[in-house]
Amino acid sequence: MGLVVVLDDEADACRLMQRIISAMGHEVHAFMDHHEALEWVRSYKPDLAVIDIKLHGASGLSVLQSIRQMRFPTKVIMVTGCPSEETAEEAREIGAEAYLSKPLEIAEVEERVKRALTQ
Repeated sequence: MGLVVVLDDEADACRLMQRIISAMGHEVHAFMDHHEALEWVRSYKPDLAVIDIKLHGASGLSVLQSIRQMRFPTKVIMVTGCPSEETAEEAREIGAEAYLSKPLEIAEVEERVKRALTQ
């Protein structure tokens, strides 16, 4: 179905997202390093990126901005353990399709992924 990249600095979060999205029939590649993730995005142009906002050494919002500058039609879902109206608004302004708060509900992840990939 879709090609998806997951970027989170926590291995458990990467595995969880990979498991949920793979079970939906999508091909998922997970990264804990934003440099590796962006290089992969440049090469493979995924349909969807799921990005944590707080990363070691970078902001997920800056990663979102980098993806938008590539001008790929990649849809983006931002994820955070520290939700705020400010980051939600900034994510929407940069072009995120969704903003999810941790702890994640599996049904919500599935719905947001489905919605993003069918737009």
